[in-house]
Amino acid sequence: MIITAIILASLAAFCLALGTHFQQYAVATMAPGPKRRATWITGLGLMGMVTVLNVIALGLGPVAIVQPIGAISLVFAALISRRFFGLALGAPLLISIGVTMFGIFAFVTTSAQFSHELVATQESVTWMLAILVALTVFGTLFAFSTAGHIPRVVMTGIIFGTVAAATHVLARTVVAGGLPGFDLLGARWWMVLAAVGLASAVGFWLVQTAYACGPAETVLAGLTVIDPIVAVVIGAAFFGEYTGLTPMAIGLLLAAAAGGIGGVWMLSQFHPRVLDAKTPHDRPSPTAAPAFNDSPVPSESSTHAMSSARTLTRKEQGTRS
Repeated sequence: MIITAIILASLAAFCLALGTHFQQYAVATMAPGPKRRATWITGLGLMGMVTVLNVIALGLGPVAIVQPIGAISLVFAALISRRFFGLALGAPLLISIGVTMFGIFAFVTTSAQFSHELVATQESVTWMLAILVALTVFGTLFAFSTAGHIPRVVMTGIIFGTVAAATHVLARTVVAGGLPGFDLLGARWWMVLAAVGLASAVGFWLVQTAYACGPAETVLAGLTVIDPIVAVVIGAAFFGEYTGLTPMAIGLLLAAAAGGIGGVWMLSQFHPRVLDAKTPHDRPSPTAAPAFNDSPVPSESSTHAMSSARTLTRKEQGTRS
């Protein structure tokens, strides 16, 4: 089952890279119209495939193995950008992607050694429900804020990581015993399912705002690093899925997480699109006069020019008289 889960997660990673590029291209570069809507809807369909494939994969394998496979989408994204958008795969970009992938795969390799079958209790499911509701509210407020590209990516990663952990719990529950009833624990199960839908919608909305102010590769990198880290932490803290962690294993997990986050930061700094945005273009010539001045307050030079013009006019009028 784990092999099947890995294959499905790999297919989901490809759909994620392709869907992200479709939506980022539609949101950030295309003018409003039928073509933009068609491109965005195509990306939405691919994102739907990602959700379906991930849900099945999370039902078949541990979240610590399934979620980090999404890091492969960075490779797919770089190849797609190079083939269709002319992205130059220079050393800084390749190093950033390599550092990110190394960090996340070191994280999954370490955490997978301590993976156990999760144990869902009324208390743990209640905590999961509370976290999902809180993130839904906070994520909605965050979407309306003036936060920049990276904070939005981080917030989206936290939301989707929590959603992945909850989805894993729900999927494993169904695989183990079928659909729950409406007893005390079963009612909470259905409430968590509804909360997963709401949190996913908010995360999807938030990631659209991240597309509008940064490159697709940065969004993917943030999601594929932060998402599995959050999912593993929740699985360990509330469902006992990762027990018996030694101090050395904890140190390795922290180092791997730091490496992955460092790779995301490098990608956000050295991506060609980011560097291009930082480079000034079309600077006006020092000798060129502006065509117009749209400032409501006249500058000192324009005030002096107007004053001189009025003085010359008065002198001409005095000469005529």
